[in-house]
Amino acid sequence: MRVAVLCLATLAALFVGARPSLAKDTTPQRIGVMLFDGILTSDIVAPLEVFGVAIENEIIAGYEIITIAPEAGLITTHEGVTLQAEFGIADAPDLDVLIVGSRYDMDPILEDKDFMAFVTEQAAQADWIASNCSGAYVLAATGLLNGVTVTTYPGGEIWLKLNHPRVKIDINATVVVDDNVVTSNGSLVSYAAAIELLKNIVGPEQSQEVADTIYYTRLLDRHGRPNG
Repeated sequence: MRVAVLCLATLAALFVGARPSLAKDTTPQRIGVMLFDGILTSDIVAPLEVFGVAIENEIIAGYEIITIAPEAGLITTHEGVTLQAEFGIADAPDLDVLIVGSRYDMDPILEDKDFMAFVTEQAAQADWIASNCSGAYVLAATGLLNGVTVTTYPGGEIWLKLNHPRVKIDINATVVVDDNVVTSNGSLVSYAAAIELLKNIVGPEQSQEVADTIYYTRLLDRHGRPNG
């Protein structure tokens, strides 16, 4: 009898010991906002605030938002705001959501082979990719926008079409969602894009709660149009 009890105890211990492999993965879903010098402030502050509020106020769970630049450290926006990039592209973790902003002269970004290689790799495996303003140029250069309907800043459609003829462009839209791609005109429209992205990721109730929390809803009339 004693031997049987010991055997049962041993089996129970082995079973319990095997259970951690069945435990639910607690790794957070990572939302990565790309930073670089000269970036337009609102393009990146909008998603940082929208998703930051959602996470901080526990409106959504299981997500974290991080910032990534060519190198970890400080970057300066076009408007002179200094921001901290938590990661450089060399040590950044894999992303589930990738968000790219813009600057007035995009050539230094598009010509940065290491930066573009990182964006291309991460965008290819991310659940969602998004851009504001001419950040669409970066996503288009990865080839992932071929056959996808997008928007960019008013006037930027010409460059985009000339350089990436397979990309479909909606010149009348402020925010476009096509499959797993969200693009916007940028600037203050970046807030609308961030809320739309949040809605598609976790649902309308959560995105509405965030919109209410940051008073975005107060800017709109009952038809969803800007007040005033």
